[in-house]
Amino acid sequence: MVVACDGRSLRWSQVGWSDRLTTRGGAVRFVNRVKELSLLDEWFERPGPQLGVVWGRRRVGKSHLLAHWAAGKRAIYHVARNRAPAQELAALSAAAAPALGLKDRDLVSRPFRDWDEAFEIFRRTAAGAPLVVIIDEFPELVQSEPNIESALRAIWEGMGDHPVRLVLCGSAVRTMEALQEERAPLYGRATLRLQVRPFLPSEAALMLPGLAPAERAKAWGVCGGTPFYLDLWDQSAPFRDNLARLVASEHGLLLNEGQLILATEDFAGGRRERIPEQVLRAIAAGRTRFGEIKGALGIDPTRALGALADLGLIQRVLPVGRNADPRRAYYRVADNFLAFWLAIAEPRRAGIIQGLGTSVVGVMESQFDNFMGDRWEDAVRAHLVRTMADDPRLAPVVEVGRFWHQHRPDPAEIDVAMLSEPGGRLSLAAEVKWARHEEGSRVLRTLVRKAHASHLVRPTDPEPLYVIAARELVTGDLPSDVLRVTAADVFA
Repeated sequence: MVVACDGRSLRWSQVGWSDRLTTRGGAVRFVNRVKELSLLDEWFERPGPQLGVVWGRRRVGKSHLLAHWAAGKRAIYHVARNRAPAQELAALSAAAAPALGLKDRDLVSRPFRDWDEAFEIFRRTAAGAPLVVIIDEFPELVQSEPNIESALRAIWEGMGDHPVRLVLCGSAVRTMEALQEERAPLYGRATLRLQVRPFLPSEAALMLPGLAPAERAKAWGVCGGTPFYLDLWDQSAPFRDNLARLVASEHGLLLNEGQLILATEDFAGGRRERIPEQVLRAIAAGRTRFGEIKGALGIDPTRALGALADLGLIQRVLPVGRNADPRRAYYRVADNFLAFWLAIAEPRRAGIIQGLGTSVVGVMESQFDNFMGDRWEDAVRAHLVRTMADDPRLAPVVEVGRFWHQHRPDPAEIDVAMLSEPGGRLSLAAEVKWARHEEGSRVLRTLVRKAHASHLVRPTDPEPLYVIAARELVTGDLPSDVLRVTAADVFA
């Protein structure tokens, strides 16, 4: 199956444990996305015309998802650019020609005159069977043709019952979400709204089958759940060699990637002054409280914080529980790669460019374990949500996160706390260590004490389920109901 698109062709074939999407630039593994593919299939089977909106951050795999899904379907894949309308329509015509197979018109020499004509031909062609039309990088089209949304609304209202499947896709998150707002021309027309997010740890592991689980965890610690970054990881090379090749080299593909994210993400909250970038740098430098961030910037960062949270780049963290004091909230860089780049890579970028990568990579590797502790907590938390949220000993789970308080004389901090009804009781408590091995008996005693000091366990509540996590092994004679979690579980 070949799906024509703007300036390239995409072919698929089964290769071992995963599909591979082959482009002119090479082969990129396609794995997982089971839920997303199921949603797209369900949407495709609906009667009549259907409009879908698909969005997500750069590098997250939206285009590969849609191209993979379109395989085996009659599909047009068009990548929009910020170019003159006639050029845009000519590119769309070239992409559409193989899928439409018009006998009475050569779309390359006689391209569509306007969008109305293009969709009229799409409508007629779809009379016999559904036709998928994917417009990728739709925000680029909005820039060159500001009235395109209104034009598509009028076109859509005249579509009748013809089964055209129009997908509008883009990385400019703010623009794509604005399409769906109440005052937008296309408001209420979309029957599919799909935000493509980075892989969970268990999903990222599917891209790293050649690594041992603990090494998968380390690769995920650097790359996060971004498929593009994970695909760059050389599974036959040690961790240090990957850092040297991808980051600690003047030509490393990830050395400048953090700056590219900061320069190209669709930020709200002060684009010209780069306020969101300043907020990220303040958080990465340890100014994690609202007042500290405000003091570092000298302005109110509320809007920028909201924009960064919407993109999944930062997270506002409060202790779990109904009575959590908002004043105890702090902010953290949630995206693994950006956190790694800001904390470890960028401070050494000048030295790397000067040719000091060989010595710098050793420093980066030595700092990684300290960096990874917080990321490993995220991975274990995601694993427990995936595997334990429906456990009858816990259900129904209503909240999961971290817990801490500094009440004297017995402060308590729980790395993963699951709260269940009734009353938000503590039903699971986990201690998470990035150490290679952890002696479980000692950790369990401390964890039990902290759970009862949290005031989330009442005298009439059942004892929480306890979990101890380490990178490779939890040792010791533990009760049978205490769970041991390692990278072999999280990154299976």
